[in-house]
Amino acid sequence: MMWTINEKTFITLTVLGVVIILISIPLYLGKVKMNGFYGFRIRKAFESDQNWYLINRYGARALMLWAIVLMGVGVICLFAQPQYVLNTAKAGFISIVIPIMLTIAFGRRI
Repeated sequence: MMWTINEKTFITLTVLGVVIILISIPLYLGKVKMNGFYGFRIRKAFESDQNWYLINRYGARALMLWAIVLMGVGVICLFAQPQYVLNTAKAGFISIVIPIMLTIAFGRRI
């Protein structure tokens, strides 16, 4: 079965959204201890356990919301004209900068 670019993009963005949500859940629930690999590793997060959990909870929530938006973009791609699908998908994907910047800004405020 040959899938259209619309269908491939929908599947890719939906799977990516689900993976990001699954990765974010432990951070949101406070199940990830301070480490140098997994989580939002900004300077302020390493100042205390309280900061670590607060910043990572905020960041995980922001990422999960972004993932839902990304999956919505995937749905939009199903109905977009094929010549616009890749640009729409790129815009959705590049928008990951938004939750990251919001989390950094939140970390600076606490």
